[in-house]
Amino acid sequence: MQILLDDEESQGVTSSIIDSIPLPQSAKRILEILVQEGPLTSGDLEKRCTYSDRTIRNALKKLIGMGLVTKVVNFNDMRTSLFHVQTANVA
Repeated sequence: MQILLDDEESQGVTSSIIDSIPLPQSAKRILEILVQEGPLTSGDLEKRCTYSDRTIRNALKKLIGMGLVTKVVNFNDMRTSLFHVQTANVA
């Protein structure tokens, strides 16, 4: 499953779209944060929400498993990974 966004929509993806995806509330909130703020580390996510590190890891694992989020190398700090929303351009 992919969230299909173009440049215009990426700034204003509504909560109703995210709410329609069958996910735990914590995963929905993390997905909203990633859509709004772009690629973040798990530490950045922890600072932006009230969830524990374990809850964030579990939510990211579920989002990655569904193909909604991808994990990439953070070239600014090789000890961490960046998580971002998997998007596809609509042609």
